[in-house]
Amino acid sequence: MKRKCLLLFAFLTSLLCVGVICPQQARAQFIGFTSPQTVTQLLATALPCTGSQQIFPIQNLGQTQHYVYLTSSGVATMNVEIDGIDTVGDTFRISDTSTIATSLFGTNPVLSATGYFPRIQVVVICKPATSATFNLSYTGTSSTTNQNTGGYQLAQIDKVISSGSPANTNLGTNPFQPPFSNSFGALYFQFAGGSGPSGSTLSLTCQGEASTSNIVSYVFSLATSTALQTFPMPDSTCPNITITYVSGGASAVNFVLDYIFSQPGFKGTNAYTHITGTTATVIKAGPGTVHSLVVGTSAAGTISLFDLVPASCTATPATNVVSVITEFASATPPPPAYLYDVLFQNGICVKASAAMDITVGYQ
Repeated sequence: MKRKCLLLFAFLTSLLCVGVICPQQARAQFIGFTSPQTVTQLLATALPCTGSQQIFPIQNLGQTQHYVYLTSSGVATMNVEIDGIDTVGDTFRISDTSTIATSLFGTNPVLSATGYFPRIQVVVICKPATSATFNLSYTGTSSTTNQNTGGYQLAQIDKVISSGSPANTNLGTNPFQPPFSNSFGALYFQFAGGSGPSGSTLSLTCQGEASTSNIVSYVFSLATSTALQTFPMPDSTCPNITITYVSGGASAVNFVLDYIFSQPGFKGTNAYTHITGTTATVIKAGPGTVHSLVVGTSAAGTISLFDLVPASCTATPATNVVSVITEFASATPPPPAYLYDVLFQNGICVKASAAMDITVGYQ
């Protein structure tokens, strides 16, 4: 019996050695390269605007980089944003705000955002309802680094406010966030198809997230001509922007309006006005910044700077005095330049009490 047990043990041991009873040790195997999940989703094709929020949920498979591609047709105003929604249902805007997507030069805007949230959505608000349409698609991944070039940069710094709105109708935008929380840039306005209605105005309002009143407001009077009208916007804090066009009356033409923001570190070149007489002179209508005032030839008298609308820059103004400089007769050498870098909200007006040679540098 003992012998039989020994033979059975030897047989089992031999099986173990060749791996019949116990498999051989598993070895690691190369199964190929892997990459994070990429999601592509068509959200809208020639979808009519409703004038209110149109929300598009995104299929979320863990993507952290988000891209929205949009084009539009017949849109008067448009806001597009990418939102993240956390686990308790609170919504956060994680992108810039894109506006009308009408390509005139072959480049369509691309809206981008970064960040992982359990839920992602794209929100569109556009007008006019029913007649205007848009196309919208989404791509998401977790391995791409966002770039501030091409269409990505276009969506950030170029906000098309109107691409053909009727000039006889008031138009107001939904509040949108400027790319750098600053108003520095320029508004470009033009009546298309003929002269616009007299008395029309364009206004811009800056407001904080919890402000009960405006941080700052600018109002511009519009000329009726078809020429391009440019309104440089000063460097001022502006977390949220609303732009309003107020029609002066009946008109059969349309208007276009573009807001192009200057990037951080950019400083525009100063313009200048040369003054030699004693008449109150409008240096700039609307908001602007006086950089410097240089006196080439002085005289006994004063030079006064006023923050006034052009209609009030006449005779000898008595309100909204910003600065009064006292000069002496024939100063040799001339006095150094007076540096201001001060924001004028209504307009820049300069009045000398005696004839001098004055140059005002401004934006």
